[in-house]
Amino acid sequence: MAETEYKPVEIALDDTPELPDVHLDVLGMKLDLPNLNSAELPLEVVQAVLLVKSKTVLDDTTAFQATSVFLAYFEHERPNFWEKLKATDRPIAWINATVKAWAEQSGIDPKALS
Repeated sequence: MAETEYKPVEIALDDTPELPDVHLDVLGMKLDLPNLNSAELPLEVVQAVLLVKSKTVLDDTTAFQATSVFLAYFEHERPNFWEKLKATDRPIAWINATVKAWAEQSGIDPKALS
């Protein structure tokens, strides 16, 4: 029986300059977030960014899906911010405003989030 041959997988290194992080002050909490256009984007938010970038204007279902991804990101990756959100009267409004500001500061068209 012949030995299986495996093809090595390689990635092309991107020479694009690194995009600056986004810095927001939300509810008195300083957030340092990755640029949503960056090649270094955390896998946790890739799905949401692809959803947002694929639409001119988000329909309710797509907006809900994107919001769900950002909720999970903040809950697991930014637990201090998550706790601060839970203590507010309008956590979803704060999430939406934070994501919109994050997208705007990353250079993503804010109309895509409306």
